Amino acid sequence: MDSPDAENKDSTGKELPHNTSTQSTTRKEPQSRPSMWPLPSISVTRHPSGKFSPQTDERCFSYCSQTTRGRTEGREPTCRSVCFRRVFAHEVRTAIAHDDALKEKAAQKDHGFPLPPEGQPNVDSLSSSKSDDIRYWEEGWYLWTSRSRWATQERLDLMMWDLDHQDHWQRHKDEVQKQWDDYWAEHQRQSGEQFHGTPTAGDNIHLEGTPYPVDGQMFPKQEARHPWQESSLVKLPPPLTPLLEPIHDLLSPSFKVLATLQRSFESGAHAELAVRMWEKARTPDPFVLASTVCRKMWEKWKEGPPDSDTTSDF
Repeated sequence: MDSPDAENKDSTGKELPHNTSTQSTTRKEPQSRPSMWPLPSISVTRHPSGKFSPQTDERCFSYCSQTTRGRTEGREPTCRSVCFRRVFAHEVRTAIAHDDALKEKAAQKDHGFPLPPEGQPNVDSLSSSKSDDIRYWEEGWYLWTSRSRWATQERLDLMMWDLDHQDHWQRHKDEVQKQWDDYWAEHQRQSGEQFHGTPTAGDNIHLEGTPYPVDGQMFPKQEARHPWQESSLVKLPPPLTPLLEPIHDLLSPSFKVLATLQRSFESGAHAELAVRMWEKARTPDPFVLASTVCRKMWEKWKEGPPDSDTTSDF
């Protein structure tokens, strides 16, 4: 029979602490303390505001269709696109420039960021920074519609940029368009100097600076319509003045009649007419007129239909 001291020794014969075996047998897993609030917890999360807000500020819906003939002939698909854009206050708020490097840039944005060409009443006004006809982005909702698939693709790309980057992109496009207009004007000038009149159908020339030869008068032409010319951008709700003008023009004669009737009531003409009608009704004249009409009608009824040779007394 082993002694109690042998239980406190390890396999090598070394003596173990007296309470080691006791702690190993009596150790238990710590029990979790019961929750004092058994009800479900409620957490409140506040999303960041400003340019880091997770709110949706634009939604776009596009629909395109193509016909078999259009596919065979390589035509553009028929597309319709609608976008709802919400502009927040932080997007149009103008920052104050604190150094000389930003003063010139801030001076150009005293009124904010201008709308793209499809949102301007007069596109030529964009070329002048001091024009009063330029419309700028404002806080609120905007409706963008287009029938061009190129404009739709560009719109989807612009959804990654804020108004500042969109303004830079529009300025870049304007510069490229101006360069192309200058190139086209120079192209026409060179073609006029080389032709000196109407060329023949078989003439094939290559103008300096042109990317490919030109047969006769078939010069490279610009697009008939720009993508933004098939698009529109309006602020919601739209102004009611343009909508009410056609209605006002249609009802203007009625307004004049009502105004004349109001003036006649105010002058007492209708009251005077009512008095005269009442006085006339109390005389025997209306009854004499009614009896005469009834007698004439009865006589004509008894005579029957009139002959073609005779004329009616009425």
